Amino acid sequence: MGSAKRAWTACVLALLLCASGSTQTAVQTAPGSTEEALHAMSRLAGVIFAGQVVAVRRHEGAGGSTGVVEIEFAVEDAVRGVSGGTYTLREWAGLWPAGEQPFRVGKRFLMLLHAPSAAGLSSPVGGMDGAIPIRGGSQSQDVTVPAAALTSGEAEGLAVDLRWVATRVGRAVSYRDPEGRPTSRSGPVPVPTDAEIASSATPEGATAAPLTQNAAYPTVLAMLRDWDRDDNAAR
Repeated sequence: MGSAKRAWTACVLALLLCASGSTQTAVQTAPGSTEEALHAMSRLAGVIFAGQVVAVRRHEGAGGSTGVVEIEFAVEDAVRGVSGGTYTLREWAGLWPAGEQPFRVGKRFLMLLHAPSAAGLSSPVGGMDGAIPIRGGSQSQDVTVPAAALTSGEAEGLAVDLRWVATRVGRAVSYRDPEGRPTSRSGPVPVPTDAEIASSATPEGATAAPLTQNAAYPTVLAMLRDWDRDDNAAR
């Protein structure tokens, strides 16, 4: 009986040590900044582009099965896996909760997508974290397919909303253990509100730190293209 109890205790301790080691590894490998988080997501993406939604089509499945949703984009800036013109994302309709429409005609997104499966289905990297809203500029519902990328003037007026990407960043949070000793742990960065982003905007003429959670569109596109070039050279 005693030997069985000792064996059980040893197993429990081993499992706890393994769990502790896994937690430490997760903390060590967590992105340390919004820039690192975006770079990590870009490495997982087979398709990267910025574009405007021009159509959303839902196709019901045969025999009552879950169908497919098609989101057609006018590609305004291509980075990886697409050359321009239009791109149609085909998602399993089960990813869309009833009554919700994540993509609306006229809205712009920076899309980081998994490479399409053999069935032609794909989805954003990290769920909807990989469908990054682009703010500013014209967001009209009367959308036409552009013939070329955004002009420099149009691009300068846009910002990429990286708030949800920033939630992937690990940070140290100070607290005290039950005996009152100071220690720390890793935790996600909370998502700021629009008002908080506005209040923390960089004053005109000042130098912005890379990447802010409301980053300039040309800055983000330049980073993604540099990473794409470097990653291709490393392969």
